[in-house]
Amino acid sequence: MTNERTPKILIVGAGGIGGLAFDLIVPALEKVQQKCSITIMDGDTVEESNLGHQRFSQADIGEFKTNALVAKFTSLSHVHCTSNTDNLRTEEQLHDYDYIIIGVDRPHPRRLVHATSVPWIDLRSTGDGHVYFTNDSDPALVAMMTPDHEPASCQIAGAIDAGNIQFGYVNAAAAAATWLMGRLREQPPLRERMSSIMFGELKFPEVKA
Repeated sequence: MTNERTPKILIVGAGGIGGLAFDLIVPALEKVQQKCSITIMDGDTVEESNLGHQRFSQADIGEFKTNALVAKFTSLSHVHCTSNTDNLRTEEQLHDYDYIIIGVDRPHPRRLVHATSVPWIDLRSTGDGHVYFTNDSDPALVAMMTPDHEPASCQIAGAIDAGNIQFGYVNAAAAAATWLMGRLREQPPLRERMSSIMFGELKFPEVKA
C-alpha cells in the first residue's frame, strides 16, 4: 500500500488577493479535513496604507505580511501553514508544489508561474474589476493579456485617499478558493474570466492568429 502525497499549495502574494484567498482557503480545507500544506510567499511588510482592503490590523504594521497571516492559523489539525518572506524571483522557488495561486501583479513572477507544469491560477484586480487565467487557458490569450507593465495595486491610484476603496479583489480571491477546492476534488476546472462588479461579465479581446 502506498501513501498518497499530501498536496503542497503555494500562494504568491499576501496583499488584497493573496491574503484574502489564504484566509478563505485555510479554514475551508481544515473544515473538510483535507490534509495539505500551504505556503504563502511575499517579501512585503504591512503598512498603514494596506489597512482597509487587506487582511491586517493596526497591530500588524511593520510585520511581514505572510507572518501576520500565518499567525492566525497555528493550531490546525489538517492544514499546515508556512510563511515565506521572500519574493518570487527564480523558477527554483516553485519546485515541489502541486498547485500555485498567484495574486501579485508583476510580470516576472507571473511568467515564472506560467512556465511551470503544475496547475496554476493567475488573478488580477483593479478597482471593482477582476480577471483570472489558469494553466488550461489559451497561452496566446494569456500572453496577450499579460504584457510588461509596472507593478500595480488592486486599488486604483488615489482611490484610498479619496475614500473610494473598491472590492474587485474579493471576487478574485473567491475565484482562487473555488479553483483550488475544485482541483482538489477533481471537479471540472474554472475557465478564464473577466468581470466588473458594476458592469458584469466582460469579453476578452480576440486572439490574433
